[in-house]
Amino acid sequence: MGDSGVSKGAAKERALSAEEEHIAGQLENAPCVEGWGLTSYAGVEEEARVTNRTADGVYVAVTHPYAYSTETVEADVGSDARYLVTEDAVERVGGTEVSPC
Repeated sequence: MGDSGVSKGAAKERALSAEEEHIAGQLENAPCVEGWGLTSYAGVEEEARVTNRTADGVYVAVTHPYAYSTETVEADVGSDARYLVTEDAVERVGGTEVSPC
């Protein structure tokens, strides 16, 4: 395995994209959510930074904004997650839970 084929920029882009998919999957399937989006109106900014390179791959810490509304709540928040990026896969290895209900 190894990280030889994964550049810093590619690892960050792939981790951010994976977090977008993770958030979207959680919010789309939440029965209490009436509306949602992958932006912040309160200033949470999208960010990715490489935290480590190992024989297993590239570890990337990401922050991704999102907003959602339910019958009783309007939330504008961000998720923090850690990803392991390899040539073949992107795996979420930790992070905040995205569960509005």
